Amino acid sequence: MSRLRIRWIGGFCLFLCCMTSAAVAASKDAGREENPEAAIRKLFPRLPVSSVKKTDIDGFYEVVADGNVIYVHLKTGHLFVGDLYARDGKNLTAEARNRFAAERLSVLTEADKEKAVKVGNGKHVVIEITDPDCPFCRKMHEYWAKRPDVTRYVFFLPLSIHPDAEKKARYILAAENKELALWEAYSGELDNNREKLSKSYDDKGLLAAHRAVVTKLGVQSTPVFWVDGKYVSGANIPLVESIIGKCKLAEGTKPGAAAACEDEGQKK
Repeated sequence: MSRLRIRWIGGFCLFLCCMTSAAVAASKDAGREENPEAAIRKLFPRLPVSSVKKTDIDGFYEVVADGNVIYVHLKTGHLFVGDLYARDGKNLTAEARNRFAAERLSVLTEADKEKAVKVGNGKHVVIEITDPDCPFCRKMHEYWAKRPDVTRYVFFLPLSIHPDAEKKARYILAAENKELALWEAYSGELDNNREKLSKSYDDKGLLAAHRAVVTKLGVQSTPVFWVDGKYVSGANIPLVESIIGKCKLAEGTKPGAAAACEDEGQKK
């Protein structure tokens, strides 16, 4: 489990601890008066609910919130965070995440992708939602640098907790060579560089377009990826490599050398 996912679950559990017992008691009436989605939104008004679906377990509903799948028992208000498995060993939670992710990705158009910062020319396609000052985003940027077998379509979601993130995103999007500017920002070269960050950059509306795409995809945190169509939340490198395998650069080659990547999963 990635540190980001642990932090999300920890923060979410803390949020639940702050809930009053009145919210749980109110669930008994909410389930009778409203449809399930409306009742869950009333119970957990701060939870970014994207979809609600009844499960095969009596009383439990599958809830997708910010790409995470959780389960709510509507009548009692109990909430379960974790993977749910069927008797045959099938991971129902993973299936739900992938299903929801595929549904969201289907709204992304070629016109949307043309507005992204494109990096690389590899056979594996990565749709990336990122923040220039997010440490997990930077960790993944370093990782992707060692994967010449991917093509990245980068969209920016500057978070309010990072005061310079929007300035850096505009700097990148206004640059003539956007890929070079992206590397400059994610390497830390812009950190505390007030001379560059104090200037105004005309991104020609691209950041607003990125935000529109991110909203359409239903993303509210960073980093988020679709790797060959499969959803990955956070800096979850093991999950990425379970999708596209590991990559070993040939000795003496630099990241970005197109033919230098050997898929270790295919080596005998």
